Amino acid sequence: MRSGALRRLLAGQGSRDRGGKRPAETRVPELTGRQPPDLSPNQRHDWLHYQEFGATPLYDAMLLRLRGPLRIPALRTALRALVARHASLRTRFPVLDGAPRQVIEPTDRISVPLVDFGALPTDADRGGELRELHRAALTGYVLDRRPPCRFALARFAPADHVLMMSIPHIAADFWSIPLLSQDLSALYQAALAGRPAAPRPHGHDYAEYAAWEAAQWSPQARAEELRDWQRRLRGITALPLPADHPRSAGIPDRSWTHAENLDPTVSDQLRAWSRRANVTLFVTLLAAFHCLLARACGVEQLATTSSSANRGSSLATGLVGPLSDYLVIPNDLTGDPDFREVLHRTSDAVLNARDRKNLPRDDLVQGLDPARELRPHPFKQIYFNLLSAPRAEARLSPGLSATVVGVDDGPCGPHLVPEHADLSVNCFDYGTGPLVCQLRCTAELYTAAAGPRWFRWYGTVVRQVLERPDIPLSQIRPQAAGETITRASVPQPRTRCAADWMTKNAGRIDARLLDVWARTVGPGHRSGEFFQNGRTDVDAAVLLKRMEEEHGVRIALTDFLRAPTITTLVTAWTADTPPSEEHG
Repeated sequence: MRSGALRRLLAGQGSRDRGGKRPAETRVPELTGRQPPDLSPNQRHDWLHYQEFGATPLYDAMLLRLRGPLRIPALRTALRALVARHASLRTRFPVLDGAPRQVIEPTDRISVPLVDFGALPTDADRGGELRELHRAALTGYVLDRRPPCRFALARFAPADHVLMMSIPHIAADFWSIPLLSQDLSALYQAALAGRPAAPRPHGHDYAEYAAWEAAQWSPQARAEELRDWQRRLRGITALPLPADHPRSAGIPDRSWTHAENLDPTVSDQLRAWSRRANVTLFVTLLAAFHCLLARACGVEQLATTSSSANRGSSLATGLVGPLSDYLVIPNDLTGDPDFREVLHRTSDAVLNARDRKNLPRDDLVQGLDPARELRPHPFKQIYFNLLSAPRAEARLSPGLSATVVGVDDGPCGPHLVPEHADLSVNCFDYGTGPLVCQLRCTAELYTAAAGPRWFRWYGTVVRQVLERPDIPLSQIRPQAAGETITRASVPQPRTRCAADWMTKNAGRIDARLLDVWARTVGPGHRSGEFFQNGRTDVDAAVLLKRMEEEHGVRIALTDFLRAPTITTLVTAWTADTPPSEEHG
Protein backbone atom coordinates (compact mmCIF):
# COMPACT_ATOMS: atom_id res chain seq x y z
CA MET A 1 0.00 0.00 0.00
CA ARG A 2 1.30 3.45 -0.90
CA SER A 3 -0.97 5.58 1.28
CA GLY A 4 0.15 6.14 4.85
CA ALA A 5 -3.43 6.90 5.92
CA LEU A 6 -4.70 3.70 4.27
CA ARG A 7 -1.96 1.65 5.89
CA ARG A 8 -2.98 2.96 9.29
CA LEU A 9 -6.63 2.13 8.68
CA LEU A 10 -5.80 -1.42 7.58
CA ALA A 11 -3.68 -1.80 10.71
CA GLY A 12 -6.65 -0.76 12.81
CA GLN A 13 -4.95 2.38 14.07
CA GLY A 14 -7.32 4.94 12.63
CA SER A 15 -6.80 8.52 13.73
CA ARG A 16 -4.40 9.58 16.44
CA ASP A 17 -5.86 8.98 19.89
CA ARG A 18 -3.88 11.48 21.89
CA GLY A 19 -3.48 15.16 22.51
CA GLY A 20 -2.56 15.87 18.89
CA LYS A 21 -5.74 14.38 17.44
CA ARG A 22 -8.30 16.53 15.71
CA PRO A 23 -11.00 17.41 18.25
CA ALA A 24 -14.53 16.11 17.89
CA GLU A 25 -17.10 18.55 16.53
CA THR A 26 -18.75 20.48 19.32
CA ARG A 27 -20.01 23.94 20.16
CA VAL A 28 -17.50 26.76 20.48
CA PRO A 29 -18.08 28.46 23.84
CA GLU A 30 -18.36 32.21 24.20
CA LEU A 31 -15.43 34.06 25.67
CA THR A 32 -16.00 35.08 29.26
CA GLY A 33 -14.08 37.31 31.62
CA ARG A 34 -12.87 40.88 31.40
CA GLN A 35 -9.41 40.16 30.00
CA PRO A 36 -9.19 40.51 26.20
CA PRO A 37 -8.17 37.20 24.60
CA ASP A 38 -4.61 36.26 23.74
CA LEU A 39 -3.48 36.26 20.12
CA SER A 40 -3.77 33.07 18.12
CA PRO A 41 -0.52 31.52 16.78
CA ASN A 42 -1.09 33.09 13.35
CA GLN A 43 -1.88 36.47 14.89
CA ARG A 44 1.32 36.29 16.97
CA HIS A 45 3.29 35.56 13.80
CA ASP A 46 1.76 38.56 12.02
CA TRP A 47 2.11 40.79 15.09
CA LEU A 48 5.82 39.96 15.21
CA HIS A 49 6.09 40.71 11.49
CA TYR A 50 4.65 44.16 12.23
CA GLN A 51 7.08 44.71 15.12
CA GLU A 52 10.02 43.89 12.83
CA PHE A 53 8.97 45.50 9.56
CA GLY A 54 6.23 47.97 10.41
CA ALA A 55 3.06 48.29 8.34
CA THR A 56 4.28 46.07 5.52
CA PRO A 57 1.40 43.79 4.51
CA LEU A 58 1.82 40.07 3.89
CA TYR A 59 -0.21 40.41 0.71
CA ASP A 60 -1.76 43.01 -1.53
CA ALA A 61 -4.92 45.05 -1.08
CA MET A 62 -7.88 43.83 -3.15
CA LEU A 63 -9.28 46.16 -5.80
CA LEU A 64 -12.74 45.52 -7.25
CA ARG A 65 -13.63 47.35 -10.47
CA LEU A 66 -17.38 48.05 -10.33
CA ARG A 67 -18.98 48.86 -13.69
CA GLY A 68 -22.65 49.70 -13.82
CA PRO A 69 -25.18 51.48 -11.61
CA LEU A 70 -23.73 51.53 -8.09
CA ARG A 71 -25.76 52.59 -5.05
CA ILE A 72 -23.05 54.06 -2.85
CA PRO A 73 -25.18 54.30 0.34
CA ALA A 74 -26.09 50.60 -0.05
CA LEU A 75 -22.41 49.70 -0.54
CA ARG A 76 -21.42 51.58 2.61
CA THR A 77 -24.21 49.84 4.51
CA ALA A 78 -22.99 46.47 3.18
CA LEU A 79 -19.37 47.16 4.17
CA ARG A 80 -20.39 48.21 7.68
CA ALA A 81 -22.48 45.05 7.95
CA LEU A 82 -19.51 43.01 6.71
CA VAL A 83 -17.28 44.39 9.45
CA ALA A 84 -20.04 43.85 12.02
CA ARG A 85 -20.44 40.24 10.90
CA HIS A 86 -16.73 39.35 11.12
CA ALA A 87 -15.14 40.53 14.36
CA SER A 88 -11.61 39.87 13.05
CA LEU A 89 -12.05 42.88 10.73
CA ARG A 90 -12.56 45.23 13.69
CA THR A 91 -9.89 43.89 16.02
CA ARG A 92 -6.85 45.84 17.17
CA PHE A 93 -3.84 44.40 18.96
CA PRO A 94 -2.47 46.42 21.90
CA VAL A 95 -0.04 45.15 24.52
CA LEU A 96 -1.92 44.76 27.81
CA ASP A 97 -0.42 43.37 31.01
CA GLY A 98 2.79 42.42 29.23
CA ALA A 99 1.28 40.56 26.26
CA PRO A 100 -0.36 41.46 22.91
CA ARG A 101 -4.10 40.87 23.00
CA GLN A 102 -7.21 41.07 20.81
CA VAL A 103 -9.51 44.02 21.45
CA ILE A 104 -12.66 43.89 19.35
CA GLU A 105 -14.03 47.35 18.59
CA PRO A 106 -17.70 48.34 18.23
CA THR A 107 -19.30 48.06 14.80
CA ASP A 108 -19.92 51.77 14.17
CA ARG A 109 -16.36 52.95 13.63
CA ILE A 110 -15.86 52.12 9.95
CA SER A 111 -15.62 54.81 7.31
CA VAL A 112 -15.66 54.39 3.53
CA PRO A 113 -14.30 57.60 2.00
CA LEU A 114 -15.22 58.42 -1.58
CA VAL A 115 -12.45 59.82 -3.78
CA ASP A 116 -13.67 61.36 -7.02
CA PHE A 117 -11.22 61.02 -9.92
CA GLY A 118 -13.83 61.92 -12.55
CA ALA A 119 -12.58 65.46 -13.02
CA LEU A 120 -9.06 64.34 -13.91
CA PRO A 121 -8.43 64.89 -17.63
CA THR A 122 -6.76 61.61 -18.70
CA ASP A 123 -6.71 57.92 -17.90
CA ALA A 124 -3.03 58.30 -17.02
CA ASP A 125 -3.89 60.93 -14.39
CA ARG A 126 -6.64 58.76 -12.93
CA GLY A 127 -4.33 55.73 -12.94
CA GLY A 128 -1.66 57.70 -11.11
CA GLU A 129 -4.09 58.75 -8.38
CA LEU A 130 -5.29 55.15 -8.03
CA ARG A 131 -1.68 54.02 -7.57
CA GLU A 132 -1.24 56.56 -4.78
CA LEU A 133 -4.43 55.36 -3.11
CA HIS A 134 -3.23 51.78 -3.42
CA ARG A 135 0.18 52.58 -1.88
CA ALA A 136 -1.48 54.45 0.99
CA ALA A 137 -3.74 51.45 1.65
CA LEU A 138 -0.76 49.14 2.10
CA THR A 139 1.08 51.23 4.69
CA GLY A 140 0.46 53.42 7.67
CA TYR A 141 -1.82 51.23 9.77
CA VAL A 142 -1.09 50.90 13.48
CA LEU A 143 -2.07 47.60 15.03
CA ASP A 144 -2.44 48.72 18.63
CA ARG A 145 -4.50 51.88 18.15
CA ARG A 146 -7.17 50.88 15.64
CA PRO A 147 -8.17 47.90 13.49
CA PRO A 148 -5.89 47.70 10.44
CA CYS A 149 -8.63 46.95 7.86
CA ARG A 150 -9.45 49.90 5.63
CA PHE A 151 -11.83 50.61 2.77
CA ALA A 152 -12.12 53.36 0.15
CA LEU A 153 -14.10 53.97 -3.02
CA ALA A 154 -12.70 55.71 -6.09
CA ARG A 155 -15.10 57.11 -8.73
CA PHE A 156 -13.90 57.44 -12.32
CA ALA A 157 -17.33 58.03 -13.88
CA PRO A 158 -20.97 57.74 -12.72
CA ALA A 159 -20.99 54.03 -13.65
CA ASP A 160 -17.31 53.22 -13.08
CA HIS A 161 -15.84 52.79 -9.58
CA VAL A 162 -13.01 50.94 -7.85
CA LEU A 163 -13.53 49.58 -4.35
CA MET A 164 -10.29 49.20 -2.38
CA MET A 165 -10.26 46.73 0.53
CA SER A 166 -7.01 46.58 2.51
CA ILE A 167 -7.27 43.59 4.85
CA PRO A 168 -3.94 42.44 6.37
CA HIS A 169 -3.31 38.76 7.03
CA ILE A 170 -3.67 39.28 10.79
CA ALA A 171 -7.39 39.89 10.12
CA ALA A 172 -8.10 37.43 7.30
CA ASP A 173 -6.03 34.81 5.47
CA PHE A 174 -5.96 33.92 1.77
CA TRP A 175 -8.85 31.49 2.10
CA SER A 176 -11.02 34.13 3.80
CA ILE A 177 -11.06 36.47 0.81
CA PRO A 178 -13.61 34.51 -1.30
CA LEU A 179 -15.85 34.30 1.79
CA LEU A 180 -15.67 38.06 2.24
CA SER A 181 -16.53 38.58 -1.43
CA GLN A 182 -19.57 36.30 -1.15
CA ASP A 183 -20.74 38.01 2.02
CA LEU A 184 -20.30 41.46 0.52
CA SER A 185 -22.50 40.47 -2.42
CA ALA A 186 -25.26 39.14 -0.15
CA LEU A 187 -25.11 42.16 2.16
CA TYR A 188 -25.22 44.63 -0.75
CA GLN A 189 -28.26 42.90 -2.23
CA ALA A 190 -29.94 42.93 1.19
CA ALA A 191 -29.22 46.64 1.56
CA LEU A 192 -30.71 47.35 -1.87
CA ALA A 193 -33.85 45.42 -0.93
CA GLY A 194 -34.08 47.00 2.52
CA ARG A 195 -34.10 43.63 4.28
CA PRO A 196 -31.77 42.01 6.83
CA ALA A 197 -29.09 39.66 5.53
CA ALA A 198 -29.06 35.94 6.28
CA PRO A 199 -27.34 35.08 9.56
CA ARG A 200 -23.83 33.65 9.76
CA PRO A 201 -23.40 29.83 9.77
CA HIS A 202 -22.16 30.00 13.38
CA GLY A 203 -22.66 32.29 16.32
CA HIS A 204 -18.97 32.33 17.27
CA ASP A 205 -16.29 34.62 15.90
CA TYR A 206 -12.62 34.04 15.17
CA ALA A 207 -11.34 34.98 18.64
CA GLU A 208 -13.68 32.44 20.24
CA TYR A 209 -12.75 29.75 17.72
CA ALA A 210 -9.01 30.35 18.26
CA ALA A 211 -9.45 30.15 22.05
CA TRP A 212 -11.40 26.90 21.66
CA GLU A 213 -8.65 25.44 19.46
CA ALA A 214 -5.97 26.38 21.99
CA ALA A 215 -7.97 24.73 24.78
CA GLN A 216 -7.71 21.37 23.01
CA TRP A 217 -4.07 21.13 24.14
CA SER A 218 -3.30 20.06 27.68
CA PRO A 219 0.28 20.44 29.00
CA GLN A 220 0.69 16.67 28.83
CA ALA A 221 -0.52 16.58 25.23
CA ARG A 222 1.88 19.36 24.25
CA ALA A 223 4.82 17.52 25.82
CA GLU A 224 3.88 14.24 24.13
CA GLU A 225 3.46 15.87 20.74
CA LEU A 226 6.80 17.65 21.08
CA ARG A 227 8.55 14.35 21.82
CA ASP A 228 6.93 12.87 18.72
CA TRP A 229 8.19 15.77 16.59
CA GLN A 230 11.70 15.34 17.98
CA ARG A 231 11.58 11.68 16.98
CA ARG A 232 10.18 12.33 13.50
CA LEU A 233 12.68 15.05 12.65
CA ARG A 234 15.78 13.34 14.00
CA GLY A 235 18.58 13.75 11.47
CA ILE A 236 16.93 16.57 9.52
CA THR A 237 18.95 19.79 9.43
CA ALA A 238 18.98 22.98 7.42
CA LEU A 239 19.85 22.43 3.76
CA PRO A 240 23.13 23.64 2.21
CA LEU A 241 21.42 25.65 -0.51
CA PRO A 242 23.24 26.77 -3.66
CA ALA A 243 24.13 30.39 -2.95
CA ASP A 244 25.67 33.50 -4.42
CA HIS A 245 27.03 34.72 -1.06
CA PRO A 246 28.34 33.00 2.07
CA ARG A 247 25.93 32.86 4.98
CA SER A 248 26.43 35.14 7.97
CA ALA A 249 25.55 34.38 11.59
CA GLY A 250 22.61 36.77 11.46
CA ILE A 251 18.95 36.34 10.61
CA PRO A 252 17.77 36.97 7.04
CA ASP A 253 15.25 39.79 6.85
CA ARG A 254 14.97 40.72 3.15
CA SER A 255 14.35 38.61 0.06
CA TRP A 256 14.39 39.15 -3.67
CA THR A 257 10.97 38.41 -5.12
CA HIS A 258 10.27 37.15 -8.62
CA ALA A 259 7.02 36.00 -10.27
CA GLU A 260 6.72 34.03 -13.48
CA ASN A 261 4.16 31.77 -15.18
CA LEU A 262 4.75 28.13 -15.97
CA ASP A 263 4.05 27.28 -19.57
CA PRO A 264 0.25 26.83 -20.00
CA THR A 265 0.72 23.45 -21.71
CA VAL A 266 3.02 22.24 -18.91
CA SER A 267 0.50 23.51 -16.35
CA ASP A 268 -2.30 21.51 -17.98
CA GLN A 269 -0.05 18.44 -18.16
CA LEU A 270 0.65 18.71 -14.43
CA ARG A 271 -3.09 18.86 -13.66
CA ALA A 272 -3.85 15.90 -15.90
CA TRP A 273 -0.89 13.84 -14.65
CA SER A 274 -1.96 14.42 -11.05
CA ARG A 275 -5.48 13.18 -11.81
CA ARG A 276 -4.13 10.04 -13.46
CA ALA A 277 -1.76 9.39 -10.55
CA ASN A 278 -4.62 9.92 -8.09
CA VAL A 279 -2.78 12.61 -6.14
CA THR A 280 -3.42 16.29 -5.67
CA LEU A 281 -1.67 18.88 -7.79
CA PHE A 282 0.03 20.09 -4.61
CA VAL A 283 1.64 16.67 -4.07
CA THR A 284 2.93 16.58 -7.66
CA LEU A 285 4.39 20.09 -7.48
CA LEU A 286 5.92 19.45 -4.06
CA ALA A 287 7.44 16.12 -5.17
CA ALA A 288 9.13 17.88 -8.10
CA PHE A 289 10.34 20.62 -5.74
CA HIS A 290 11.79 18.04 -3.33
CA CYS A 291 13.62 16.46 -6.27
CA LEU A 292 15.07 19.85 -7.13
CA LEU A 293 16.21 20.43 -3.54
CA ALA A 294 17.71 16.96 -3.23
CA ARG A 295 19.74 17.40 -6.40
CA ALA A 296 20.73 21.04 -5.85
CA CYS A 297 21.69 20.52 -2.19
CA GLY A 298 23.13 17.00 -2.47
CA VAL A 299 20.91 15.55 0.28
CA GLU A 300 18.57 12.57 0.65
CA GLN A 301 16.56 13.74 3.65
CA LEU A 302 14.87 17.11 3.83
CA ALA A 303 11.88 18.97 5.21
CA THR A 304 9.87 21.87 3.85
CA THR A 305 7.03 23.87 5.36
CA SER A 306 3.68 24.54 3.71
CA SER A 307 0.37 26.13 4.62
CA SER A 308 -3.04 24.51 4.77
CA ALA A 309 -6.47 26.12 4.85
CA ASN A 310 -7.28 24.45 8.22
CA ARG A 311 -10.97 24.55 7.44
CA GLY A 312 -11.79 20.86 7.74
CA SER A 313 -13.96 21.40 10.81
CA SER A 314 -17.59 22.32 10.25
CA LEU A 315 -17.10 24.85 13.04
CA ALA A 316 -14.85 26.85 10.69
CA THR A 317 -17.47 27.11 7.93
CA GLY A 318 -17.89 30.72 6.87
CA LEU A 319 -15.37 31.91 9.46
CA VAL A 320 -13.10 34.81 8.50
CA GLY A 321 -9.70 35.18 10.12
CA PRO A 322 -6.13 33.86 9.97
CA LEU A 323 -7.17 30.21 10.35
CA SER A 324 -4.50 28.71 8.09
CA ASP A 325 -2.09 26.25 9.66
CA TYR A 326 1.45 25.11 8.93
CA LEU A 327 2.47 21.69 7.61
CA VAL A 328 6.03 20.49 8.18
CA ILE A 329 6.62 17.84 5.52
CA PRO A 330 9.77 15.73 5.97
CA ASN A 331 10.72 13.45 3.08
CA ASP A 332 13.13 10.53 2.84
CA LEU A 333 14.57 10.17 -0.66
CA THR A 334 17.21 7.54 0.09
CA GLY A 335 17.77 4.65 -2.33
CA ASP A 336 17.75 6.70 -5.57
CA PRO A 337 13.96 6.41 -6.11
CA ASP A 338 12.39 7.16 -9.47
CA PHE A 339 9.88 9.99 -9.65
CA ARG A 340 6.86 7.73 -9.26
CA GLU A 341 8.29 6.50 -5.98
CA VAL A 342 9.17 10.08 -4.93
CA LEU A 343 5.56 10.96 -5.64
CA HIS A 344 4.29 8.12 -3.42
CA ARG A 345 6.65 9.07 -0.59
CA THR A 346 5.64 12.72 -0.86
CA SER A 347 1.96 11.75 -0.83
CA ASP A 348 2.52 9.69 2.34
CA ALA A 349 4.40 12.59 3.96
CA VAL A 350 1.63 15.07 3.13
CA LEU A 351 -1.08 12.71 4.39
CA ASN A 352 0.83 12.14 7.61
CA ALA A 353 1.19 15.88 8.08
CA ARG A 354 -2.51 16.53 7.45
CA ASP A 355 -3.64 13.60 9.64
CA ARG A 356 -2.81 15.39 12.85
CA LYS A 357 -3.71 18.54 14.68
CA ASN A 358 -0.49 20.50 14.70
CA LEU A 359 1.19 21.64 17.85
CA PRO A 360 1.03 25.46 17.89
CA ARG A 361 3.96 26.82 15.90
CA ASP A 362 5.43 28.79 18.81
CA ASP A 363 5.41 25.69 21.04
CA LEU A 364 7.12 23.65 18.35
CA VAL A 365 9.89 26.17 17.66
CA GLN A 366 10.39 26.80 21.36
CA GLY A 367 10.53 23.08 22.14
CA LEU A 368 12.93 22.14 19.35
CA ASP A 369 15.22 25.17 19.68
CA PRO A 370 14.67 26.82 23.09
CA ALA A 371 17.86 28.91 22.98
CA ARG A 372 17.40 29.92 19.30
CA GLU A 373 20.68 28.31 18.30
CA LEU A 374 19.60 26.96 14.90
CA ARG A 375 20.60 29.35 12.11
CA PRO A 376 18.66 28.77 9.95
CA HIS A 377 15.91 26.80 11.63
CA PRO A 378 14.88 23.85 9.40
CA PHE A 379 11.20 24.80 9.78
CA LYS A 380 11.80 28.38 8.73
CA GLN A 381 14.26 27.84 5.92
CA ILE A 382 12.19 26.67 2.94
CA TYR A 383 8.48 27.14 2.20
CA PHE A 384 6.38 25.71 -0.61
CA ASN A 385 2.69 26.44 -1.09
CA LEU A 386 -0.03 25.88 -3.65
CA LEU A 387 -2.80 28.42 -3.26
CA SER A 388 -5.86 27.25 -5.17
CA ALA A 389 -8.79 29.10 -3.64
CA PRO A 390 -11.28 30.34 -6.25
CA ARG A 391 -10.77 33.84 -7.54
CA ALA A 392 -12.46 36.43 -5.39
CA GLU A 393 -15.56 37.59 -7.24
CA ALA A 394 -18.40 39.77 -6.01
CA ARG A 395 -21.69 39.56 -7.92
CA LEU A 396 -23.25 42.62 -6.36
CA SER A 397 -26.40 43.02 -8.46
CA PRO A 398 -27.73 42.54 -12.01
CA GLY A 399 -26.14 45.05 -14.32
CA LEU A 400 -23.28 45.75 -11.93
CA SER A 401 -20.15 43.79 -12.79
CA ALA A 402 -17.35 43.36 -10.27
CA THR A 403 -13.91 42.14 -11.29
CA VAL A 404 -10.62 41.98 -9.44
CA VAL A 405 -8.10 44.34 -11.00
CA GLY A 406 -4.46 45.08 -10.42
CA VAL A 407 -2.59 48.34 -10.20
CA ASP A 408 0.17 49.08 -12.67
CA ASP A 409 2.94 50.38 -10.44
CA GLY A 410 5.36 50.49 -13.33
CA PRO A 411 8.08 47.98 -14.18
CA CYS A 412 8.06 45.14 -11.66
CA GLY A 413 11.41 43.38 -11.84
CA PRO A 414 13.08 41.68 -8.89
CA HIS A 415 12.72 43.76 -5.75
CA LEU A 416 13.29 43.33 -2.02
CA VAL A 417 10.50 42.45 0.42
CA PRO A 418 10.56 41.58 4.15
CA GLU A 419 11.13 37.85 4.60
CA HIS A 420 12.98 35.54 7.00
CA ALA A 421 13.01 32.33 4.95
CA ASP A 422 15.95 31.40 2.74
CA LEU A 423 13.67 30.26 -0.09
CA SER A 424 9.91 30.34 -0.50
CA VAL A 425 7.78 29.32 -3.48
CA ASN A 426 4.09 30.16 -3.77
CA CYS A 427 2.23 28.62 -6.70
CA PHE A 428 -1.21 29.94 -7.65
CA ASP A 429 -3.72 27.73 -9.47
CA TYR A 430 -7.10 29.00 -10.61
CA GLY A 431 -8.15 25.78 -12.35
CA THR A 432 -7.22 26.76 -15.90
CA GLY A 433 -4.42 28.62 -17.61
CA PRO A 434 -0.82 28.85 -16.45
CA LEU A 435 0.29 28.15 -12.92
CA VAL A 436 1.79 31.31 -11.43
CA CYS A 437 4.98 30.88 -9.39
CA GLN A 438 6.17 33.53 -6.96
CA LEU A 439 9.68 32.95 -5.60
CA ARG A 440 11.46 34.73 -2.77
CA CYS A 441 15.20 34.24 -2.24
CA THR A 442 16.97 35.73 0.77
CA ALA A 443 19.29 38.61 -0.01
CA GLU A 444 21.70 37.19 2.57
CA LEU A 445 22.53 34.37 0.14
CA TYR A 446 21.40 35.60 -3.26
CA THR A 447 21.55 38.34 -5.86
CA ALA A 448 18.49 39.56 -7.73
CA ALA A 449 19.12 36.94 -10.44
CA ALA A 450 18.38 34.05 -8.06
CA GLY A 451 14.59 34.06 -8.51
CA PRO A 452 14.68 33.54 -12.28
CA ARG A 453 17.43 30.94 -11.82
CA TRP A 454 15.47 28.87 -9.28
CA PHE A 455 12.37 29.14 -11.53
CA ARG A 456 14.39 27.84 -14.48
CA TRP A 457 15.70 24.94 -12.41
CA TYR A 458 12.22 24.06 -11.18
CA GLY A 459 10.75 24.22 -14.68
CA THR A 460 13.52 21.94 -15.94
CA VAL A 461 12.77 19.34 -13.25
CA VAL A 462 9.03 19.50 -13.95
CA ARG A 463 9.54 18.88 -17.65
CA GLN A 464 11.96 16.01 -17.02
CA VAL A 465 9.61 14.15 -14.66
CA LEU A 466 6.62 14.69 -16.95
CA GLU A 467 8.53 13.25 -19.89
CA ARG A 468 10.01 10.36 -17.86
CA PRO A 469 8.03 9.52 -14.70
CA ASP A 470 10.39 6.58 -14.12
CA ILE A 471 13.52 8.76 -14.15
CA PRO A 472 15.76 7.99 -11.13
CA LEU A 473 16.47 10.87 -8.81
CA SER A 474 20.20 10.68 -9.63
CA GLN A 475 19.48 11.35 -13.32
CA ILE A 476 17.46 14.51 -12.79
CA ARG A 477 19.51 17.50 -13.98
CA PRO A 478 18.17 20.89 -12.86
CA GLN A 479 21.20 22.87 -13.98
CA ALA A 480 22.18 23.53 -17.55
CA ALA A 481 25.24 21.81 -18.99
CA GLY A 482 28.39 23.35 -17.57
CA GLU A 483 26.50 25.29 -14.89
CA THR A 484 28.19 25.05 -11.49
CA ILE A 485 26.86 25.81 -8.05
CA THR A 486 28.39 26.77 -4.71
CA ARG A 487 26.54 25.61 -1.62
CA ALA A 488 26.17 27.83 1.43
CA SER A 489 28.08 26.65 4.47
CA VAL A 490 26.53 26.34 7.89
CA PRO A 491 27.13 29.58 9.83
CA GLN A 492 29.30 29.65 12.90
CA PRO A 493 27.41 29.71 16.20
CA ARG A 494 26.56 33.17 17.42
CA THR A 495 28.42 34.75 20.32
CA ARG A 496 26.83 33.74 23.60
CA CYS A 497 26.59 35.56 26.89
CA ALA A 498 28.68 33.95 29.63
CA ALA A 499 26.59 32.21 32.27
CA ASP A 500 27.95 34.43 35.06
CA TRP A 501 27.98 37.70 33.08
CA MET A 502 25.01 39.26 34.88
CA THR A 503 26.36 38.30 38.30
CA LYS A 504 29.76 39.83 37.55
CA ASN A 505 28.40 42.96 35.87
CA ALA A 506 25.15 43.70 37.74
CA GLY A 507 26.69 46.76 39.38
CA ARG A 508 27.43 48.30 35.97
CA ILE A 509 23.94 47.82 34.52
CA ASP A 510 21.50 50.72 34.83
CA ALA A 511 18.76 49.83 37.34
CA ARG A 512 16.11 50.96 34.86
CA LEU A 513 17.31 48.41 32.31
CA LEU A 514 17.45 45.70 34.97
CA ASP A 515 13.85 46.55 35.88
CA VAL A 516 12.66 46.13 32.29
CA TRP A 517 14.62 42.87 31.95
CA ALA A 518 13.24 41.46 35.23
CA ARG A 519 9.64 42.35 34.35
CA THR A 520 9.97 40.43 31.09
CA VAL A 521 12.05 37.36 31.99
CA GLY A 522 11.11 37.16 35.67
CA PRO A 523 13.02 38.43 38.71
CA GLY A 524 14.65 35.12 39.60
CA HIS A 525 16.47 34.48 36.32
CA ARG A 526 20.14 35.40 36.23
CA SER A 527 21.12 34.14 32.79
CA GLY A 528 22.02 36.87 30.32
CA GLU A 529 20.71 34.70 27.47
CA PHE A 530 17.15 35.87 26.84
CA PHE A 531 15.74 32.62 25.45
CA GLN A 532 17.44 30.42 28.04
CA ASN A 533 15.03 31.99 30.47
CA GLY A 534 12.14 30.29 28.67
CA ARG A 535 10.97 33.39 26.84
CA THR A 536 9.50 33.60 23.33
CA ASP A 537 9.85 35.92 20.34
CA VAL A 538 6.70 37.73 21.47
CA ASP A 539 8.31 38.31 24.88
CA ALA A 540 11.35 39.76 23.11
CA ALA A 541 9.14 42.18 21.17
CA VAL A 542 7.36 43.22 24.38
CA LEU A 543 10.73 43.82 26.08
CA LEU A 544 11.86 46.11 23.26
CA LYS A 545 8.53 47.99 23.24
CA ARG A 546 8.93 48.65 26.97
CA MET A 547 12.44 49.98 26.45
CA GLU A 548 11.28 52.33 23.70
CA GLU A 549 8.05 53.53 25.31
CA GLU A 550 9.41 53.93 28.84
CA HIS A 551 12.99 55.05 28.20
CA GLY A 552 13.29 56.05 24.53
CA VAL A 553 15.76 53.29 23.67
CA ARG A 554 14.94 51.68 20.33
CA ILE A 555 16.38 48.36 19.19
CA ALA A 556 15.10 46.64 16.05
CA LEU A 557 13.66 43.23 16.86
CA THR A 558 15.71 41.64 14.07
CA ASP A 559 18.91 43.08 15.55
CA PHE A 560 18.09 41.75 19.01
CA LEU A 561 17.24 38.29 17.65
CA ARG A 562 20.67 38.15 16.03
CA ALA A 563 22.23 38.34 19.51
CA PRO A 564 19.43 37.90 22.09
CA THR A 565 21.44 38.72 25.21
CA ILE A 566 21.56 41.31 27.98
CA THR A 567 24.84 42.59 26.52
CA THR A 568 23.03 43.66 23.33
CA LEU A 569 20.60 45.69 25.42
CA VAL A 570 23.38 47.22 27.54
CA THR A 571 25.21 48.40 24.41
CA ALA A 572 22.10 50.10 23.00
CA TRP A 573 21.13 51.50 26.41
CA THR A 574 24.55 53.06 27.01
CA ALA A 575 24.44 54.75 23.62
CA ASP A 576 20.87 56.10 23.86
CA THR A 577 20.17 57.06 27.49
CA PRO A 578 21.70 59.49 29.94
CA PRO A 579 22.94 57.89 33.14
CA SER A 580 20.50 57.70 36.04
CA GLU A 581 21.39 59.31 39.36
CA GLU A 582 22.32 55.87 40.66
CA HIS A 583 24.84 55.38 37.85
CA GLY A 584 25.79 58.97 37.13
